[in-house]
Amino acid sequence: MGWLRGVGRRRRDLGPVAAGLALFGFGSAEIYVPLAPYVEGESPDLAALPAGWLAVLTVLLAGHCLAVAACGSYPRAAVVLAGVCFVAQSLTPVLPEWQVVPLLALVVVCFACVAVAGRHGPVIAGVSYFVSLGIETTIADDPDWAFIVFVALAVMGPAYAVRMRRAQAERLVALAAEREAAARTDERLRMARELHDIVSHGVTVMVLQAGAAQVMLDSDVRQAHESLDAVQEVGRDVVTELRRLLVILRGEGEGGLERLPSLRHIEPLLSGVRSAGGRVEVAVNGDLGRVPAAVDVSGYRVLQEALTNAVKHAPGATVSVAIDVGRTDLRIHAVNDGPRIVRQSDGGGLGLTGISERVELFGGTAVTGPREGGGFEVRVELPLGGGSAASVPSPTGASA
Repeated sequence: MGWLRGVGRRRRDLGPVAAGLALFGFGSAEIYVPLAPYVEGESPDLAALPAGWLAVLTVLLAGHCLAVAACGSYPRAAVVLAGVCFVAQSLTPVLPEWQVVPLLALVVVCFACVAVAGRHGPVIAGVSYFVSLGIETTIADDPDWAFIVFVALAVMGPAYAVRMRRAQAERLVALAAEREAAARTDERLRMARELHDIVSHGVTVMVLQAGAAQVMLDSDVRQAHESLDAVQEVGRDVVTELRRLLVILRGEGEGGLERLPSLRHIEPLLSGVRSAGGRVEVAVNGDLGRVPAAVDVSGYRVLQEALTNAVKHAPGATVSVAIDVGRTDLRIHAVNDGPRIVRQSDGGGLGLTGISERVELFGGTAVTGPREGGGFEVRVELPLGGGSAASVPSPTGASA
């Protein structure tokens, strides 16, 4: 695509080049073809000028036209070149005001410098314009400053308006780029949270079950086989979740809402915790069908992380879960009472950070930490109205 942009830029540069060539042709006709003066007053007979002065005028004409041709790509250099040529012609027998091209070229390059040049473009254009015309009118002993200021306003005003519109367009482009970068960052964070929730919970349960099977392999073969069966079941669930994630990432399907995790289907999640030796008590108050899909998925992931923490840091503990669907919010309260929950007191894990980030997306609140009487709790409130701002889950199952 880079070569296409290069072609487009070269095509834009053809306009000033064509204008410069056209002005050179017209200016050459002014110099070498007898034409009527374009301004009132006396003007020298160009045909009577020595060949040396004609050559000088031709060189200065080429300088003016070169400035016009380069004003799109090098506006500041072009306006300086036009000003120098204008002043230089003021020192010849033919003042710039007696020809069309010098003044027209100076006006064109000043417009371009104000419109497209960088930070100091308007200042450079203003200095070049007023200094050039000031010297010329002084030499001609005709300081018509009213005309000079009128032309300056007529040229610089529209040029400055173009400059402001270009600056606004550049700001909009930069803002769009920033928003796109922020969207990519948010998507990466959602992906990281989703992968953490899927892998962390499944692997934690599998490790505990494998350890239990190893301990019971000699004493209770049946129980060891049950633990290994649980490892296989949890492993298959993790593979299924990862496959769903990868399919969506590859753009091979939308994965309807029925395939997303939901608080209405938490029995497999609870079974994994129970098979790892934990005990879970769940109380649901309210109609989970009222919960928007995005809030539902985030609530499921919050509960999953709370149970994963309990299994990991307080194996064998009892986890009490209360899910309340209120009029305006969804409340999830998970408490475990294991004797080893003290290990969670730092609260610095990625899972707890993920809980806070998920809740923050919906403008809710999250409280996680050790309890005074022992154990660890996760208390989350998710506004049901948050579904209006992110009512459709992202392909990863996180709120978009």
